[in-house]
Amino acid sequence: MRLLPIPDVNGNPMIWINADHLVSVQPITHRGQTGIVLAAEVKVDGMPLQRIPLGELADAREVQEAFANFLAALQAPN
Repeated sequence: MRLLPIPDVNGNPMIWINADHLVSVQPITHRGQTGIVLAAEVKVDGMPLQRIPLGELADAREVQEAFANFLAALQAPN
């Protein structure tokens, strides 16, 4: 079994999930006070959707980079 740490906005594990049960991950964005607020919506088999806040970023390039970093962290070996 491979457990994935799902980090919070500070990078600390918020929840651990079994990689075999991960169904989907997608970015969710909306306008914030000073930029674009990014969250990752994570679906794990047998659990409700989890919305993981990833922070407020200045522009679309930073949003793409932050989401790519989040995905990379999920794929990194423990």
